Amino acid sequence: MDITLKHPVKLATGQTIGKVTLRRPKVKDLKAAQRVSDKAEEQELALIALLAGLTPEDIEELDLADYKAIAESFRAMLDTQG
Repeated sequence: MDITLKHPVKLATGQTIGKVTLRRPKVKDLKAAQRVSDKAEEQELALIALLAGLTPEDIEELDLADYKAIAESFRAMLDTQG
């Protein structure tokens, strides 16, 4: 699933991205995110980072509107069967 960013972001690597691609989550992704923190919001951030192939620090640099769109897409992905 591709999400176009309204506000491109510069990653720690120096690369600027204008799109985030989320792959479908697996159980192992959930387990990895749960090891990060007991807080749901930190788990979600870690899980989104894993699915996007980014670091949590990269995700934290996103504009809040872009993060909200990504998080909504992530939740919608979980609610679908395909």
